[in-house]
Amino acid sequence: MSKQTLPENSVPFTGILGYDGYVQTEGAIWQHRIYCAVTDHGTFPIAESFGFEGPQDFSADLDGKDWKELTANVQYGGDGRRDVFVYQRRGDTVWKGVLDLRDLPNHDNWGANSVTAEYDPEKKLFRVRYAQKGTEDFAVLETRGLGRFRFSPWKP
Repeated sequence: MSKQTLPENSVPFTGILGYDGYVQTEGAIWQHRIYCAVTDHGTFPIAESFGFEGPQDFSADLDGKDWKELTANVQYGGDGRRDVFVYQRRGDTVWKGVLDLRDLPNHDNWGANSVTAEYDPEKKLFRVRYAQKGTEDFAVLETRGLGRFRFSPWKP
């Protein structure tokens, strides 16, 4: 990382998406985190995450190419729904991946909280928990890799 004073209340990092930089966290209960790369060409955001339980972000090699991806287990403030994002560097651009949750077997899609998702760093897999039609039980789908993700260029 180039020699520069970091913003107040920031924490430095190395090697996230192939960058060095810092993360800033705002909020005490519900937190919002912004990851910023610091390069010789400037400082710029490369990822964000948010939730109630503090950082649940993990650097992991999910595709076996170039740089490790950043997975972010997030929790929305309004309805408490949990989801997972994957940030991936492609050249000089950061892409954000979201799980494609269409076509879940027997999914009872009654709203935002009918499905939740997370990355489990110990088992190195994504876990999707979703409501099923005709029962109060939730089904669990575990998947590895990025096959269920839809990516697009990330814009902060």
